[in-house]
Amino acid sequence: MKIAVTLVGIRDTNFSSIGRFIWKWLEGEIHAHPEHQFILLSDTAQPTSFVGAPNCSWIKTKYDRSSFVSEKIWYEVTAPKLLNPLQPALWLQLSGRYAVRTTIPQICLFEGNLSKFERYLFKKSIQHVKQWLVVEARAAQQLEEQFGIRKDSIATISIVPSSEIYPIDYNLQLMYKGTHAGGTEYFLAVAHENISSIELLQAFSFFKKWQQSNMKLLLVPVNGVQRSFLEEKLRTYKYRADVVVVPAGLTVHNWYQILSSAYATVLLEAGAASYLIGLEAAKAGISVIASHSFAAAMGMVDMVTSYSETTPTGIAEALLLVYKNEKIKEERNQNGLLFLQNLNLTQTPYLFKEI
Repeated sequence: MKIAVTLVGIRDTNFSSIGRFIWKWLEGEIHAHPEHQFILLSDTAQPTSFVGAPNCSWIKTKYDRSSFVSEKIWYEVTAPKLLNPLQPALWLQLSGRYAVRTTIPQICLFEGNLSKFERYLFKKSIQHVKQWLVVEARAAQQLEEQFGIRKDSIATISIVPSSEIYPIDYNLQLMYKGTHAGGTEYFLAVAHENISSIELLQAFSFFKKWQQSNMKLLLVPVNGVQRSFLEEKLRTYKYRADVVVVPAGLTVHNWYQILSSAYATVLLEAGAASYLIGLEAAKAGISVIASHSFAAAMGMVDMVTSYSETTPTGIAEALLLVYKNEKIKEERNQNGLLFLQNLNLTQTPYLFKEI
């Protein structure tokens, strides 16, 4: 069976989205299903991690994500025009979008967090999708309760922390801290957007006032715009000497080094991407700091040091608690490892069944 796969817009080095997890998951699926032919639609250079698979081919396509209209044109006109001569039996949409006018049965990834306008369009178009994929329970619940999607049309895909992530010894931690943070302990966070980044910087200021230490803050910007914003803010930031903006070009392997050597990681956003970073941190034996509402929704309360109010002082109190109370820190790190062991990560055997 021929299966078309949308990879446009997905980057395996985007640390603020689930794209890199999806990328790795797809690689495993391609190699696990040699009976199917996968046709990848990608706007980047040929995906090297798939080159070794004889059941995989690749079509280069231009993809403009600058506006809603340009995206719709790609899904409704450009992509079907590329696929129609190939006649795939399924179209696997991994970019969180879908096509309304195509006749090819679609399996679509649903990430949730839709705007009001997007929810309106979604309700009008769900009949064009035959099966939905989710990576966490909240998204499945939203599909069922808000949009009336049948439970048997929803599949949870097994996205787990990489085998490259594990608790590392003290000497390796020292080496990576020397490489990425000048040899000191640090909190780690992915900087998604301006407001949460400012709140974290303010929280770090409170922490430094309350606790005189050499602790640093490592920030991973999601893109060039966020990097420029952080660099501008840090010019006048009092503790700028203790804040490191990770250089551009961070690889997935570098991310594993930084994460596994962190004192704690701070999750600034809700959603699947933060949930999966929390799983990575748990596997590395690293403390997780997040809002209480997010931890409760993800079932991660026992493994997370949480703040009840998303304010600079609330976040700062959580930073201080992790720093000062080694017993609580160790208990929650152990709970994180138990959380991973108890996860029920199963996948429907009908994912690539012809619809």
